[in-house]
Amino acid sequence: MTSPDLLIAGGVVVDPATGRHGRGDVAIVDGRIAATAPNQPDASAGDVFDASNLLVVPGLVDLHVHVYPGVADLSVEADPTCLARGVTTVVDAGSAGANTFAGFRRLVVGPSRGRILAFLNISAMGQIDPFLGELHDLRFADPERAAAVASANRDVVVGFKVRVSEMLAGPNGLAGLDRALEAGRATGLPVMVHIGGTPFGIEDVVGRLRPGDVVTHAYTGWQPGGIMTDAGRVVAAVLEARARGVRFDVGHGAGSFTWPVAEAALADGFRPDTISSDLHRFNVAGPVHDLATTLSKFLLLGLSLDEVIAMATVAPAVALGMSGRVGTLGVGADADVTILRLEEGRFELTDSAGTVREARRRVVPVAVVRAGVQWPILAPVREPPAGVSPG
Repeated sequence: MTSPDLLIAGGVVVDPATGRHGRGDVAIVDGRIAATAPNQPDASAGDVFDASNLLVVPGLVDLHVHVYPGVADLSVEADPTCLARGVTTVVDAGSAGANTFAGFRRLVVGPSRGRILAFLNISAMGQIDPFLGELHDLRFADPERAAAVASANRDVVVGFKVRVSEMLAGPNGLAGLDRALEAGRATGLPVMVHIGGTPFGIEDVVGRLRPGDVVTHAYTGWQPGGIMTDAGRVVAAVLEARARGVRFDVGHGAGSFTWPVAEAALADGFRPDTISSDLHRFNVAGPVHDLATTLSKFLLLGLSLDEVIAMATVAPAVALGMSGRVGTLGVGADADVTILRLEEGRFELTDSAGTVREARRRVVPVAVVRAGVQWPILAPVREPPAGVSPG
């Protein structure tokens, strides 16, 4: 093997994509994983990172964030809140639509050090306002225009996003979903649908979805259009949708993850396919903070370390059609690596309803490598960005 540019030595490698969980070294050459095995020679390495007593995992992948600041009102800066918190790949979930995507590509994707992908909003305006819904005027939902922009930007656009909540879509939720699916069929790309707060049941949503489509906000509180019945069981149509290949994503957000719903779903045997943060400016100072904090919540809920790492690495990579390149430390993969500390103590974790639970374990990012280059870790945001009410 060529002498590594960077050797991450002595850590506990957790790579669900390859089934590896044990002490080892990760060697990086020319921005790719060159080897993952115990006791790699380090004498000739260009740089050595001592990962003793730390977890070395594939670069975390967040399937749902909002990172188009200055245009999409919800958004935060990508690198300080994502890459600098251990997330090497993020997917912006509908901040940009066909009319605003060119700016997103130039102002966000181009300058960012982290990998930025996008679910293109079926509304041409995207999410320019957190309260004025993008589907109240259905003329903005043009599937042909959305498909054309997606087809011209296949290196960035990985699917389409639609929000069907009544507050955001008025009476047009299902019509907007149908138009997003039309764009998805035209391009062969999946659709991510934001659920909850709808005048129709979840059956009307999942019954339309195809294998590979994604339901986000799966653990939103008990409300119309959620996945749980009043009796605390998963809706039968949701189970049927999963059986035919529809994926269910967490999408924590400021109002879309509650302990009781998560506990009820897990007790009914319904685990998320992917864990995402739905990071935006109304939750970056709490309760979300970052993807690692969201992963810690699922450790508290009883999932194993390997399970939560899988749900933020290999599982979203599969959803994005990027298996083997992203979400793994396998040889030849992009050298995206997150180094975590598994801390033990007493830690407060808060759901979207403001309910606090005490955890005994949490994962905290201590280092991150993107395409073979190490970037600094920043402290999590604790104060709301300027202009944001703490409520």
